[in-house]
Amino acid sequence: MVLQSLFLFILAGLCEIGGGYLVWLWIREGKGIE
Repeated sequence: MVLQSLFLFILAGLCEIGGGYLVWLWIREGKGIE
C-alpha cells in the first residue's frame, strides 16, 4: 500500500515537471519564431 502511494506520488511529480518543461519549451520556441 505504501509503495503504491509512493509510486503514484513520484509519477504525479514527473508528470507535473514534464508538463511544465514542455510548456516552457513551447513558449520559448514561440517567441523564437516571432
